[in-house]
Amino acid sequence: MKKKLLCFCLCLAFTAFMTGCDEDLFHVQDNNIQISVTEQGYQIYHQKIAVNERPEITNIQITALCNGNIRRECHTDSDYPGNIMVSRTVGIIGPPVTIDCTDKVSDITMTLSYNEQELRGIPEKNIFPMYVDPDESVWKLIEDFESDTQNHTISFPTQNHATHILVDIYQYGSAMGMEVSDFAYEIDKTNYPSDWERENDTGDIMKLADKKWAVQNAPVFYVETPEQLASVAYYVNAINEQPVEIYLESDLDLSKYEWKPMGWSTNYGASLTFHGQNHIVNGLNINCPGNRDVGFTGYAWSIVMDNVSFTNANITGRQNVGGFSGECYGTKQFSNVSLSGTIYGNDEDTGGFIGRGSDGIYTDCTLDVTVNGVPCRYFSYTEKFFIENTDETAFTLSVNSNNRVQRTENDKYDRISWVIHDGDTHLMSRGAENETEIPDSLWEYLKAERGKTYTVYMEAYKYNSDGSSGYVRVSNILQYIYE
Repeated sequence: MKKKLLCFCLCLAFTAFMTGCDEDLFHVQDNNIQISVTEQGYQIYHQKIAVNERPEITNIQITALCNGNIRRECHTDSDYPGNIMVSRTVGIIGPPVTIDCTDKVSDITMTLSYNEQELRGIPEKNIFPMYVDPDESVWKLIEDFESDTQNHTISFPTQNHATHILVDIYQYGSAMGMEVSDFAYEIDKTNYPSDWERENDTGDIMKLADKKWAVQNAPVFYVETPEQLASVAYYVNAINEQPVEIYLESDLDLSKYEWKPMGWSTNYGASLTFHGQNHIVNGLNINCPGNRDVGFTGYAWSIVMDNVSFTNANITGRQNVGGFSGECYGTKQFSNVSLSGTIYGNDEDTGGFIGRGSDGIYTDCTLDVTVNGVPCRYFSYTEKFFIENTDETAFTLSVNSNNRVQRTENDKYDRISWVIHDGDTHLMSRGAENETEIPDSLWEYLKAERGKTYTVYMEAYKYNSDGSSGYVRVSNILQYIYE
């Protein structure tokens, strides 16, 4: 009787151990997660994922040795949209996938299942995995992987803490200058929804745009109608294989439409040259109160405009908001351009023509707008901050007996720079932290002409008590004759 009782108690104890520790190890937990064990003792963790904006990847599988229950020791997730590196990488397929496991987990293999119907024409052989190098914060290709085109999976070894993506090696490699001719293919992108269409509110653009016309006429567009201008916006936001040039052939009335910016990420930044040919664009309405980079162009690599008037514009964004570009660091050149209307933004980088960006060139331009309800007389926020916060007494520039430009000392400013202009052309901004005079080597680098006059001053980065910040002039302006 005692033996039977002892045996019964041991069985109860074993059952309690199994149900208390790993009761959910061998069966489906819910509709999205499943745990199983192989004959070799490896635990397998399946997790379904569904990211509407990036629907290619459908399932994450982790196969690993685990001292415990893998569901408790290992976590996976689709890292979207929080991963900022996504917008800077060409050819991404699906969302980034993260894995975070304790040290009880080892010998890990990740398998990503994808929906071949969502590949938008990308050959399955082109799918390669990548991971983030934590030391360099860049994506790197994984060479040791297995591709199963029958079951539509990619498998590769991984670490306890890592972030992965899948890429089209042809798109990614072409952008990175790699030899990827073996993976070349041709595809009509107009047959598939673009990343822009998947991830953004396109307003009335896609109701108006003619995709075929956009591709056939790129990169030089002769625009006569709102439909054609919408087609250009589609090209920039969806394809963007070349810088765009627009010749406006007639006045346009956009007041009936909900417009959206051209250029919505670093991968799809606008490089735009716009010849207005003395025409008018009336009623540009862009309402993106939750978005950054909002304007006629949103994120732009460069914008050059001439001979056009935008009237009765109404532009609303959250951060980096401007009439013609929300954010642009490249060329910003405007000649005989005017803008009237209202601009709203919740961030300091809200301006007239340009929201966030470095200096621009504005020739014979006029501005008649309110920014957040206040009349604005500055073409950009950078210009506004620069002028209103200039401290030209912080440093004094002069020419010494060796005919070199020299500066005085001031320990109240950091990130100080020499700034050199040739007329209206900005030649260079160069760190001056460890220099009290401009060396000859800098003028030689600029290929300065002897006997020519250059404009020189100093800039520094300034923080204000109200939280605003930016570069400002911190010296007198010196006209220097290079000898």
